[in-house]
Amino acid sequence: MNLLTTLLEIFIDVVFVCAIAFGLFWWFALYRLKQIKQQLDETLKELESEQLIALTVEIDQNQYLCYNAVTKAFVCQGHNLKEIIERFKQRYPDKTAAIYNGDETAVNTLKQQWKNLNENNNSIESPS
Repeated sequence: MNLLTTLLEIFIDVVFVCAIAFGLFWWFALYRLKQIKQQLDETLKELESEQLIALTVEIDQNQYLCYNAVTKAFVCQGHNLKEIIERFKQRYPDKTAAIYNGDETAVNTLKQQWKNLNENNNSIESPS
């Protein structure tokens, strides 16, 4: 009888812990969904107000050509992400841009360059 009681207590404890873990998981998932929705709403507002320009990227003779993904108008070009950012800021000083789509290799390369720029900036700004 003692073994059966112990096994029943262990089972109840496991069910209780699983219920708490499941509840925490759902709470976290709903919290993240709310954050994502807020970010999406902000991005949509920026796109609608034309403060954010979504870019389509193509490659032509070692140059990245960037076009407005909505209007298809030429925006800027550059040999790398740094040049693209500089030229975009010269032409649109009060706006921001995001690479939206285009040539898959170009998009992936520019995203990697963005990651590298951020890592380098963080390592420079971080105290030793």
